[in-house]
Amino acid sequence: MNAALKALALVTMVVLPMCISVPSSRAQSVNLAGSWSLVSLTVTRSGTEEELLGPHPEGLLMFGNDGRYALVGVRTNLPKFASGSRLQGTADENARIVQGNVAHFGTYTVDTAAHVIVFHIQRSTFPNWDADVQSRPFTIDGDRLTYVTPGSFGYGAAKVVWQRMK
Repeated sequence: MNAALKALALVTMVVLPMCISVPSSRAQSVNLAGSWSLVSLTVTRSGTEEELLGPHPEGLLMFGNDGRYALVGVRTNLPKFASGSRLQGTADENARIVQGNVAHFGTYTVDTAAHVIVFHIQRSTFPNWDADVQSRPFTIDGDRLTYVTPGSFGYGAAKVVWQRMK
């Protein structure tokens, strides 16, 4: 074999494997930035899945490229205040409204290797979460984001499903 063929064979053996795409065992990059619409917020009690914000909750989760986020989820059938003033709600109105929404904002990071979103909560409508740091395991299936959140509804962990908005 002449020198030129030996060189070509060597280059082929070294370079070709670098050009072939093979699945990597390393974590894929995950981009959550953008807007997500709430699909469901459920807990499982006694083997039955229960919708905590009703069957058709509405909500918005926005992940910014700057590492900030804002989240709000609302039950669609919240009562109107009979008085017309949120400062003069009855005990029943106030209870139903508090139980029918969740919101928080702050900063976030994503641990792609562990598939965990880490929320650094600045403020929440559930004040027990103010200044808390929470790790939430997540999965992405197409444009669906699902994660598990610690309990704030008195039933333990909840499963939250979001749909990427286009």
